[in-house]
Amino acid sequence: MTTKADDSSTQPNYHGIKVIATILSSLCILTVAMTLGLGHLYMMAVAIAVVPLVSYAVGKRMLTGLSVRRETDDVVWDGQPVRVRLRIHNLSNMPRYFLQAKDALPDGVQFVEDDGVIPLAIPAGGVQEAEYRVLFQRRGKYRLGPMRLHATDPLGMFFFTHQLREQTEILVLPTPLLLPALDSVRGALYTAAGVHSAPVRGDSVEFLGIREYVPGDPLRRVDWKHSARHGDLFVRDFERFTQTEVCVLLDRSSQMGQIPNSFEIMVKAVSGVLHAAYASALPFKLVTGIAETDNQPAQCSSEQLYSLLYVLAEVTPQSDFAWLDVATMAIGDIAPGALLVLATAGADMRLLPLLDVCIRKQVQVVALLPNVPALDKYGGFVDALHNSEFMGLLAAQKVIVVPLHPGGET
Repeated sequence: MTTKADDSSTQPNYHGIKVIATILSSLCILTVAMTLGLGHLYMMAVAIAVVPLVSYAVGKRMLTGLSVRRETDDVVWDGQPVRVRLRIHNLSNMPRYFLQAKDALPDGVQFVEDDGVIPLAIPAGGVQEAEYRVLFQRRGKYRLGPMRLHATDPLGMFFFTHQLREQTEILVLPTPLLLPALDSVRGALYTAAGVHSAPVRGDSVEFLGIREYVPGDPLRRVDWKHSARHGDLFVRDFERFTQTEVCVLLDRSSQMGQIPNSFEIMVKAVSGVLHAAYASALPFKLVTGIAETDNQPAQCSSEQLYSLLYVLAEVTPQSDFAWLDVATMAIGDIAPGALLVLATAGADMRLLPLLDVCIRKQVQVVALLPNVPALDKYGGFVDALHNSEFMGLLAAQKVIVVPLHPGGET
């Protein structure tokens, strides 16, 4: 990215003692010249008075005729140093000295070494290259800059600051949290030959039995005689093998932002699940209440992985997020035999009936629960992991619970 200097943004300052000393010297010589009537002293007094003005003009000119290019990666990971390269080009026929450059960093970003100040001395028509490294502490979309150039005049009497208005945008992805506990879960879904498939109910020649109708079952498999006898719909079940699918639901309820650090650790854990699914060649999808993402079919590709990571980079808790509605729709659409991963910090009892649907669909459910307890106004825990009633009901539904510990592996 190239930015050109804009004289209107230059802000001067001055070294008070030097300026006052120069003015007093000129006044003293002028007084002596008036007292003694010496003409050459008048000229000396004027010369001394003009020197600061000339030095001021030279110093201010140092910030003009410059163009700056900032080069860095457009997409990076949080917690990893990022190198930023600078190319400062002097477009004028005069050298530029007494300069310093420094980028303004947004909150959550810090310089890796020193304070990020870069001294500059560029010959006429020349180019100076420099670089610095920054660390993004959290995911999100950031803007580096505006860059500030600092200059001084040859006598060191004045200081000038010039701000370049152009900025560089960087998307910071959430570093995946390692989830060793999921390895055994995924491994249980593999066949002996190592193929990522699981036996689920479907269409085949091998009859399994009769079960209750689940929304989404083809009507051609309804056993009408059995249904008439029991007064409810029942379907004939057959066994087939299908590729295991991973569906991840991220709770973006407003309360997720009220429990300290819970949402950030959930996002990192979801990133870890997506990476694990991709590494295992399993189709995966992410449900966050965002239509563009939720409507994407499950697939296993690098394009799918990074498109979902881009969503995770900027996703935040929302007050209008309907967690129950999103979960109901996702579970209703999930394929039989899939692996459902719930990332939440709230003990929402309304989820329990949906888990019955998962059991009928032979869907294995894993709950990622942050281990970051928060107290309500009565002194009781409000997070899911420390709610004994909620945890007991999850255990009764054979839900695998994976605690998430901030700053480390699960």
